[in-house]
Amino acid sequence: MTLREAFKAVMTFEKPNRLPAIEWAAWWGKTTDRWKAEGMPDNVNIMEYFGLDIHQQYWLHPKAGTAPQPKYHGSGILDGITPAAYRELKPHLFPADAVRRSREHIIAQTKRQQAGEIIIWITLEGFFWFPRELMGIHNHLYAFYDEPELMHMINKDLLEFNLRVLDEFCDLCTPDFITFAEDMSYNNGPMISKALFDEFMTPYYKDSIKALNEYGIEIVIDTDGDITQLIPWFEELGVTAFLPLERQAGVDLSQIRERHPRLRLIGGFDKTIMHLGEDALLAEFERLLPIMEQGGFIPSVDHQTPPAVSLADYKLYAGLLKKYCENSQI
Repeated sequence: MTLREAFKAVMTFEKPNRLPAIEWAAWWGKTTDRWKAEGMPDNVNIMEYFGLDIHQQYWLHPKAGTAPQPKYHGSGILDGITPAAYRELKPHLFPADAVRRSREHIIAQTKRQQAGEIIIWITLEGFFWFPRELMGIHNHLYAFYDEPELMHMINKDLLEFNLRVLDEFCDLCTPDFITFAEDMSYNNGPMISKALFDEFMTPYYKDSIKALNEYGIEIVIDTDGDITQLIPWFEELGVTAFLPLERQAGVDLSQIRERHPRLRLIGGFDKTIMHLGEDALLAEFERLLPIMEQGGFIPSVDHQTPPAVSLADYKLYAGLLKKYCENSQI
């Protein structure tokens, strides 16, 4: 069974002979800097170096290279939270070459995907994430109440962009799954109410999901924090997959699986214990093993591996990950 076949099988609750052994998120720069200082070669493919399965992500950004940079993390880039300010910024958004500039690379990787060697996935920015990127964290949350016209204006344009780049990408390659970048929950749950979700996000997700279903692409919502309350909101729309399932935010995989037995899950491995030695790693894998055996779950770090994890720590983690993915009774 190829890697791609194994991925498709586990995400449809079939019984592959192994699970994909992946880290779905790129590694923190401080983490890889540490590993290089501890002996990892420069310019190495990190997935290959640790013997992990290979996947290729393409993030189709709706901001062009000419867009201004935020003054600080979370500050936004709009010069004023008004429709007029958004229209002034719009020439720097929704680039025409979002797919075209990677065309040759996509074509080359598609050959590997079709041979079953790699998994290809794309990321689109979601209808909570992108307005926040433009407005900044605080202004975005106020805008649900103070600037509803602007919120809908942005998300209508984002929907148009996402549908366009989806078609362009699928002309070259049908990805194995797609993530919507959202990050709309924290350790106490969603940052907005169900009423605001239904008004400002649901209409755009309905059109997005219809198009993705026509291509047969697995839809995964990427939102940090505690997703427990969010799951039914997205299930109503037909979305049944989530990552990264952060343990430190209180995500309880066994409880989630009990309430949502057909939910697809990626992540869930507590990153905060990865530097604590083999016994801690084994205990964490044993915690996850019953969910692995049920199907529909790919274990992976529940966000990017932190810099506290040494090169030796990660080699130990990667070896155990591969062992459990190969030997779990699925």
